Amino acid sequence: MSCPYQPPASKKRKSEDEKKDDIINATVITQPRFTDDVLVQQGKQAEYGVLKQLEGTWVNHNPTGTSKGGTGFGIHTTCMPSPGTNSETIPGKFHFLCENYTEKLTFTLVEGGVRNRAGANEQFVGAVKYDQSIKNEKGVPIHEENGMYLNLNTMYNHPATRESIENDIGFPEISVGDGSKGPIFVPSHTLARSGTIPHGSTIQLLGGVTSKDAHGDPGVQVGAPDFPTGTAAWDFAHLAISPSMGGADTSVTRPIDLDKKQPTWVLDTSLPRDDPSGNKTYTQRILSHPLYPYSVRPDLRLRDVIKDQEITNFTRINMFTEFDAGQGPQGGILNTPMVAKYTPVKKMSLTMWIETVVEDGKEIQQLQYEQVMFFVFQFGTDGGTTIWPHIQVNTLRKV
Repeated sequence: MSCPYQPPASKKRKSEDEKKDDIINATVITQPRFTDDVLVQQGKQAEYGVLKQLEGTWVNHNPTGTSKGGTGFGIHTTCMPSPGTNSETIPGKFHFLCENYTEKLTFTLVEGGVRNRAGANEQFVGAVKYDQSIKNEKGVPIHEENGMYLNLNTMYNHPATRESIENDIGFPEISVGDGSKGPIFVPSHTLARSGTIPHGSTIQLLGGVTSKDAHGDPGVQVGAPDFPTGTAAWDFAHLAISPSMGGADTSVTRPIDLDKKQPTWVLDTSLPRDDPSGNKTYTQRILSHPLYPYSVRPDLRLRDVIKDQEITNFTRINMFTEFDAGQGPQGGILNTPMVAKYTPVKKMSLTMWIETVVEDGKEIQQLQYEQVMFFVFQFGTDGGTTIWPHIQVNTLRKV
């Protein structure tokens, strides 16, 4: 599919719905005929698509970030219930954690295409295992995760044959050639990620490549990713503060400029005493954190890492646990009983940028990501459900 290229009208980041629309538009609909040759080919070599670029081990490049090209640490923000609280008695109090981290992320290709049989529809999955290990600055492990990334774009049509009818006792209901004209399954996504986290959550995200080339087709995009500056960066989709947490007592008409020093009220030490349940007090510690502005909007560190880099091109991947592109809700999260009762993880999105960086005349692959999870626990001071963002961002290079 192709459409005339339209340059971006502004630097504003796209909403989740707009990103999902991009995935639909980027989905290549092809369903060639399944044959024995296809089976032999897929047995030897799976089709990994964009995921092939991830193969290998990635780590923080120059964690101190002191020399040119250093990417610095990853960073996460996490809101958790304060000790002694629960939704039945003392709601609304939370503990905020924001810290730098180092990471080792390994991707391993699974040999051969994994075959999914669905009668007239055949799918071959290009699977890539991943193992993620994260430590804080003190070297203390804080996160472990493993799972699979899946390339799901390889579909085939498999009609009934004389052999299949005889072996599966299909006669007289099935005739040779049945299934050759449908129904045809056309997935609205091309990529998936399944993962297991030892806190007690299992994730399933769906999505695809959203970058576009000069002709508007999916693939590699020239230049570097765009990130907002000034008040345009005050976007709750990327903030460690949600509107249900009080929104720092601001609205879309009065955003905070995260590229400037914090407003005076942020450093007002009397707020916890004079207005303990106020919206400003509710979110003051996030805005006054030593890692500001990254404590408020972590992906600004991704922006600041690449601002002096020469990035020639990138490929962007977007994935969601709440993915509905016209085929009904897809994806999701399962939690163990305790997590489901007290701090359920309800929603997650992932953006990855696979970038080509030029340094000292050499091309280097770089991986950036922003991962946003939403916890739901306790209630706000108005009695409504509160959404608590948990955000991780990092910049990695291959070992």
